Amino acid sequence: MRRRIPSTQALVCFEAAARHESYTRAAQELALTQGAVARQIAALEEFVGIVLFRRTRHGVALTDSGRDYARQVARRLDA
Repeated sequence: MRRRIPSTQALVCFEAAARHESYTRAAQELALTQGAVARQIAALEEFVGIVLFRRTRHGVALTDSGRDYARQVARRLDA
């Protein structure tokens, strides 16, 4: 049976990375490695079927879809 919701860890990693627009700062906040955050976000992108971040020479930036999803995730994590 396929999961219908993403993992909480992936959502927490995404929310922190979206807020900071940095995997490194999200990793520091969550006491994880940058690679662990990147893997969680890659799994989340695969799960939801959309690209959440654009990878740039200087790090990452939210896509428009990522920005919308970040607002939804933040509201639900705050609730």
